[in-house]
Amino acid sequence: MAAGAPTAEDWIEVPFRVLKEHDGLRLDAYLALRLHKYSRAKVQKLIDDGRVFRNGRGTKASGRVSWDETILIRYPRTAEPPALCETLSVVHQEESFVVIDKPAGVLSHPTDKILHNTVTAILTRQLGRKVFLAHRLDRETSGLMVLALDAKAARALYDQFVGREVKKEYLAVVFGDAAWTAKTVDAPLGPEGGEIKVRQAVGVGAPAVTEFERLAGDGRLMLVSAKPRTGRLHQIRAHLAHLGHPVVGDKLYVGGGAAYMKAVRRELQPEDLAALGAERQLLHAWRLSFAHPRTGARLSFEASVPADFPLRPEAA
Repeated sequence: MAAGAPTAEDWIEVPFRVLKEHDGLRLDAYLALRLHKYSRAKVQKLIDDGRVFRNGRGTKASGRVSWDETILIRYPRTAEPPALCETLSVVHQEESFVVIDKPAGVLSHPTDKILHNTVTAILTRQLGRKVFLAHRLDRETSGLMVLALDAKAARALYDQFVGREVKKEYLAVVFGDAAWTAKTVDAPLGPEGGEIKVRQAVGVGAPAVTEFERLAGDGRLMLVSAKPRTGRLHQIRAHLAHLGHPVVGDKLYVGGGAAYMKAVRRELQPEDLAALGAERQLLHAWRLSFAHPRTGARLSFEASVPADFPLRPEAA
């Protein structure tokens, strides 16, 4: 090996499992969808530079991806801060799956910059076996996640999420209070198209439906439950902002997203966090119900309300 040539330790390999709705797409089109900050040209450069792999080999942009295959992208390894926790709280575990209560601040899966501070990495070390993501939560969102422990269970759980057979209920602390006790928002969501590529706008895009219920309030803040009937990006957060009740601590949807851009530039100040009302978005995956991936029996789980929530359900 030539002096100074990169070794395996110089790289992070990030896996992307192809979902059913992406089956048959060109590889470059698929990656442009999955990598939100990458243009088609930037994806093409990753492929041309030999950093994208299928079945352990380099590949071409024109190749068609297949449902359930894994695409690996190799990124240069950078210094990474220690993981926030060594273990995750296991709510329930069986041979084929595990349910955890994810803390805020932990990513669901690796990225080009973060490998160790992720649910998949922490849980793999904790359980001593491979885990399979069935769904994701945003880094700042806490609460219940189910992960498969074998490929067959992964397919069964994934099919339930795609088929909208999984029932999810979230808790959110939001700004303001409301006279309504229940409200359904049926409003499509799609990319806003501005400087912040990931920010979603109401009124254009794919159909999105969320059911909200007011659980508690103090006149300044309100605790709501949210039951998404569709699975759009940032659906609960964007719909609540649309109602005039953005999630406390949400850097992306409180105001025009100025706090988000400051965070990206590492310029966020204590006064910005004070205006946001919390250091993280107060959104929590509270309840989760799905069919057992082996027996089909219905299972339901509930997570404790996080300590940083200033309001609790009034019945709790």
